[in-house]
Amino acid sequence: MAATIRVAVCDDARAVKFFLRQVLEEEGDIEVIAASSTGEEALEKLAACPTDVLLLDLVLPDVPEPAALVARVRERSPQTAIVLISNMPPSNLEKEAARLEAEGWMPKAAKPAQLRDAVREAMAAATG
Repeated sequence: MAATIRVAVCDDARAVKFFLRQVLEEEGDIEVIAASSTGEEALEKLAACPTDVLLLDLVLPDVPEPAALVARVRERSPQTAIVLISNMPPSNLEKEAARLEAEGWMPKAAKPAQLRDAVREAMAAATG
C-alpha cells in the first residue's frame, strides 16, 4: 500500500477547512495534518510538520500578493507541492497556478473526487 499523503490546508474560512478535511480523508490515503487561516500560520505549520501537499487559498487576509507566500513556502519547505484553491473562474485559476508554478489547482466548488485527484496528482508531480 502506498504511503499516506500528508496535506496541510490554508484557508481563512473555517467551513472550507472542515469540508476539505472530510473530503480528503474519505478514502484513507490522504491525511490532513495541519490547517491554518493565514499565510504566516501556514509557514509555521509547514516548519513544524513535514507536509507533502499544501492546499493554498489564493485570497488570504495577510497575503496581498500570493507569489510572495509561494516563494516563502518553496524556500522553507521545498519538498511540499502546492495546489491552489479559489473561488475564481477556473480559467483564471489555471493561469494563476501557471504564473506561480504551482503543482496544481482546483476550484473550491470541485467535486470531492476531483479534489482528491488534484492532491494525488500534485504529489506525483512533486515526487517524480
